[in-house]
Amino acid sequence: MPETFRDILYNRQKSTGSELSYEDVLRDAREYISRDHADELALCIAERDSAERVKNLIAGFLSDHYIRLDGMDIRELTRRMYLDMAGFGFLEQYIYDNSVEEINGNAWNDIEIVTQTGYRKIPEHFASPEQAEDMVKKMVRLGGLILDNANPAVDSFLTTRIRISAMIPPVTDPERGVVFSLRKQQKARITREELIRSGTASGEMLDFLSLCVNHGVSVGIAGKTGSGKTTDISFLLNSVDKDKRIFVVEETRELDLVNEDANGRPLNRVIHTCTRPSELEKADVDMTELLRKSLRFHPDLLVLAEMRGKEAVDVVESARTGHTVLTSLHANSASKAYTRILSMYQMAVTSIPPQVILSFICEAFPIMIFKKQMSDGTRRVMEIVEALGVENEKVTTRTLYRYDPKAGRHVRVNPISAALIQTLTENDAQPEQFMPFCGEVNALWAT
Repeated sequence: MPETFRDILYNRQKSTGSELSYEDVLRDAREYISRDHADELALCIAERDSAERVKNLIAGFLSDHYIRLDGMDIRELTRRMYLDMAGFGFLEQYIYDNSVEEINGNAWNDIEIVTQTGYRKIPEHFASPEQAEDMVKKMVRLGGLILDNANPAVDSFLTTRIRISAMIPPVTDPERGVVFSLRKQQKARITREELIRSGTASGEMLDFLSLCVNHGVSVGIAGKTGSGKTTDISFLLNSVDKDKRIFVVEETRELDLVNEDANGRPLNRVIHTCTRPSELEKADVDMTELLRKSLRFHPDLLVLAEMRGKEAVDVVESARTGHTVLTSLHANSASKAYTRILSMYQMAVTSIPPQVILSFICEAFPIMIFKKQMSDGTRRVMEIVEALGVENEKVTTRTLYRYDPKAGRHVRVNPISAALIQTLTENDAQPEQFMPFCGEVNALWAT
């Protein structure tokens, strides 16, 4: 007669002469449910009915084997085991805490959370490197990807608003185990008033940027990770006229742009797409391919959530051929963002002189923003510049707005150029819309 799980548990306790640990029970319960109820276990994260059935299976397993641990009754033990087996364990309370922006696992026993006021290490941690790796692998699978020896470094997502990046040995130190970072996108769409109140930008700056993306002027947003670039992209896109067709390319879904009426009918025109990495190169769908396909959908506004590499060639060429583009990238200042795009462009094309490529980039992105997270956790637009041209392989820029730390506010530095006024005019902007951003000379020219 085959040995039952009850026999296994009994024999293990008998052979060791000690009580079972929580890890022993969790491992045996997971083995039992994975063997006989794998489909329900896979669905329980997304479907309430399946989740309740898995909880009942765990409770039945504990009851059948007379298991009690650490003074916990079946209800409490079931809840804890369910979170570890099908939920997100101790991480769940932080994942659903709206004040938490990031959850970073530096090792299996070293977890920290990031809020607007900074970071702190939390007392909870995984029971072992193996448990940490199992949990993170499950999270990665929710985005349709596999984290294993063949793919030890993966970017995936839990939901449309939670992105996960994870690495396991041999990429990481085997003693410290899995390393991961969960980044949460704001659930609520941020408003113009909230951005002004938080000190991110002035009302005039936001109005200027909205004018640009609505009237044919491509915009880049530069800054470090966590500086709030995606938040600004979301605000600008939600300020776009509902009649304009928006095509979005992301690695993982973070932007939520579809506006619906009371009956759930879309009011605006948005196409969301995501890349698909694959072990088979021919099955990859990367940013470059999605960008090229996007042009067949006749977008009024092309959005690349984050520009990182050789796709810069297609982004720049799209912007130079009549498409309005909104994108973000990592750079240390607004002016340095142009040389950063140059380096990405050269990943694919090296035969064109840098001076020429920079002129392409200036033509593509007349406006560049630099965003920064301050030491107190607030996020501010530090500068908005207009590209004027290229001299000696260096982009010449004019600062339109900047943040003055001494005054503690944003100030207007220079008016927009006549060339920018002409671009806005050619894209149906009316004088009353761009006149607030013109100097006296340009205002006379515009009239």
